[in-house]
Amino acid sequence: MKTLKFKWALPILAVAFAVSAAFASQKTNTESAVLEQGYVHSTQPCKKTIECHTDGLIQCTSGGNLVYAMDGSTGCDRPLYFN
Repeated sequence: MKTLKFKWALPILAVAFAVSAAFASQKTNTESAVLEQGYVHSTQPCKKTIECHTDGLIQCTSGGNLVYAMDGSTGCDRPLYFN
């Protein structure tokens, strides 16, 4: 009876270990979770508006204007996205 339990327990433990190791070893993308201050080109160049993500599919908008990130102190040219 003990060998029957051992024959089933070992494969189940191996699968459980493999599944947990697969989830534990996945790389998390923390860069996309970081919000960056967004700016719009309106009456003032680079007017501060909302915070958006640095990557995504749909570009951030505020009041119908596209939102950009500040590149240094010269201008805001890098697009920001909804995530």
